[in-house]
Amino acid sequence: MKRILFLSLLMGALMLTRQNVWADGVAHVAFLETFNANVGTGGHDEPEAKFSGNIASSNLVYDQEGWIGNRNSNYVYGGLACMRFGNNDNDGSCITPEIVLIGTGKTATLTFKAAGWASSGTNTLTVTANEGVTLSGDTQVTLTNSSWSSYTVNITLTTAKSVRLTFTGRRGFLDDVKVEENVTAINAPMLSDEHFFWANTTETATENITLVPSDSTTVYYTTDGTEPSEQNGSVATLTSNVIITGTTMVKAKAYYKTIASSVVSKTYTVGSTVNGIAAFCALADDTEARLFFSDDNVHETRVLYYDASRHQVFLRDETGALCIDLGTTATFNPIPQYNQHVAGWIVGRKTTENGLPKLVATNNTTTDYLAFANRVTEAQTEPNSIGMDDVSSYKADWVKLTKQRVGTDITVIDRLGTASYDGALADLSGIVIPDNTVMQIAPFTQNGVQGVVYVLDETQAFVSPSEDLSDVSVRLERTLGKDYWNTFSVPFDITIQDAVLREYDHADGNVMVFQNAVSVVAGKPYLVKPAANIENPTFDHVTLSATNARTITSGDYSFVASYSPVDLNTDKTEMFLKSDGKLYFPSSTGAHLRGMRAFFRVPTGQTARLAVSDDGMVTGVNALNSESEVKDEVFNLSGQRVKMPKKGLYIISSNEARLHGKNKIIIR
Repeated sequence: MKRILFLSLLMGALMLTRQNVWADGVAHVAFLETFNANVGTGGHDEPEAKFSGNIASSNLVYDQEGWIGNRNSNYVYGGLACMRFGNNDNDGSCITPEIVLIGTGKTATLTFKAAGWASSGTNTLTVTANEGVTLSGDTQVTLTNSSWSSYTVNITLTTAKSVRLTFTGRRGFLDDVKVEENVTAINAPMLSDEHFFWANTTETATENITLVPSDSTTVYYTTDGTEPSEQNGSVATLTSNVIITGTTMVKAKAYYKTIASSVVSKTYTVGSTVNGIAAFCALADDTEARLFFSDDNVHETRVLYYDASRHQVFLRDETGALCIDLGTTATFNPIPQYNQHVAGWIVGRKTTENGLPKLVATNNTTTDYLAFANRVTEAQTEPNSIGMDDVSSYKADWVKLTKQRVGTDITVIDRLGTASYDGALADLSGIVIPDNTVMQIAPFTQNGVQGVVYVLDETQAFVSPSEDLSDVSVRLERTLGKDYWNTFSVPFDITIQDAVLREYDHADGNVMVFQNAVSVVAGKPYLVKPAANIENPTFDHVTLSATNARTITSGDYSFVASYSPVDLNTDKTEMFLKSDGKLYFPSSTGAHLRGMRAFFRVPTGQTARLAVSDDGMVTGVNALNSESEVKDEVFNLSGQRVKMPKKGLYIISSNEARLHGKNKIIIR
């Protein structure tokens, strides 16, 4: 798409050196309004002027375009070749068009004629101007009834480049408004600031420059570097444009009668146009260029993430990723959305901020030529799953990393409002933001990909947060087997579906009795047997607790939870449960228990036995002190009647239990 830019070469108030052409200067009428187009009655009727009766009530007609003021809203009316303003009850008001002074002195004289009408009341007229203009002289007058008088006001432009005059009054007539200046030197044409313009990817860079001289001046211009004059160059008009090709120096000079302005010169430069993100990122820093995004499906660009607070959008194409940073210079309209396809182009300055490639907005930046379109038939954009060693290759891109230590492997910022704690093990998905010393990641959640998922890995140490983290996702790296009892402890509350859950209730002699539990409470140890294997589950919307792992003690026996791997003591005071249903003391070389589990603490050298009740009631526990005292029938987990050895997991079916429909599970 070819962009045509229009630059206005205005005859404004640009400071110039004075040229003393004539001592007295040359008169220049900057503005004249005669109201001669009005053909109503009143003010100038022949044989004598009328200033009373039913006069001057028609719609007002102006000679010059740009006046503000009409009959219905502003109480101004057309008389005979003049204006009537106001009535008995209301002030009339009108504002002149913009009046441009061509002289460098910035001073002019306003003259006008006015008269009062009717024989009663007060006839007044006040003249004011826009901000940056100072008036002196007849700025507030009391008019003479039925008689025309002439008035003079001095105009000085202090900070304004032009003047608009406001006439306000009641019961009066106005005529022959003229602004005239004594010109000894004139302002040069005003060129827009030097700037870049850009070629299409396939066309020559051209630009239309509109030279707009004052009505009273003639502007000569050149595009070959030579000085413009009445003998050299072209005449600029209000209706024709100057077409320049490539980098061009434009020079212009204004003339009024025999007075010439100084020469103004500006250079307009063809900027670079690059295709694709990689080409833009390869530019030298501080290079201003136009970045073109193709609209075909082969070289498509997608929105990864929009940060509304910073006015930044992160994009990816097949060549790389980039942050477009508008700051306060420009705005996106509409707001970019995740996975939108981007086409068109945008101008900006290439920068690298702490390693992050950016297109930063400049005065030439606009988003008018970017198109954001939802492509609902296309697959969703996904993060790149990478390792920590690859992060530096994905700056400004959306990535996913698994099991990173926050504050050690990577720094995480803006974590969706959740509290931060160093040492956490986490799966991270977000935008890579390089810093001077570390790689940061600003996570966000979209398309089902969580920005932060805290990980409890049975092989790695768990670092508790300093405070509870609410509404977070937690992933466990361990398996709960369906064919045996698993010891289990985690730092958050959950309910495990389709599983039998038991908690340590009390000790009866050397028998540890476990009762039914409904759900898992953060920090407590449990026995759990699921209906099916549970492998590496993820739990969403939980509160990761700062509670330490707990020890549940009754009598001389304790059930000890541990989030992290632990080496058990070898002095026969600690035991662990294996998947074969047996309790073991660690060997002399020790036993390494993985995390998110629990172990048993017993008096030195004593073997604990575990009784697990289906309904919270255990009968005959005291009878289980030794194998010889067991009188009940014993079955293994396959339902076969066996003798009870010293260790193992068995179902005991006693006469009393059968009468009440109750059995016990003994773990030795």
